[in-house]
Amino acid sequence: MFSKSIVWSTLVVFLFFYFAPWGFYGVTAECFEEHTITNTMRENIFPGILALGVLLLSYAFVHIFHKWSGGVFSNKNGFIFGIWVALLETVSISFIRYSTSDAYEAAFYILDATYWVAMYAIAGVLVALISRKTS
Repeated sequence: MFSKSIVWSTLVVFLFFYFAPWGFYGVTAECFEEHTITNTMRENIFPGILALGVLLLSYAFVHIFHKWSGGVFSNKNGFIFGIWVALLETVSISFIRYSTSDAYEAAFYILDATYWVAMYAIAGVLVALISRKTS
């Protein structure tokens, strides 16, 4: 449950999932604002609660990857796993949110889903790499 491989992979993916979006959304904020109908973002976020959520996401991502991969921690397996997680979580939810919400235009959801597909694919490769090195 808390092997060296899972702990180190979780830490690396946590740092990636926590800090990479800050940079990406900071740089692309103007582009995303063009496609916003109703801004639903908080003025002041709660970094501690955000960190807890990202930590849980990271641990679940790593733990499920370890079960799914069957101990074969190849970069290809990590990449494919990341794509599947993105399809399950981000791409499908983007379609659902666009069909049920009036907060953003379609382009927003397309850009956001594309970004998260890349994020999960990269995270999958990171998990595979760290897991392979620490197993």
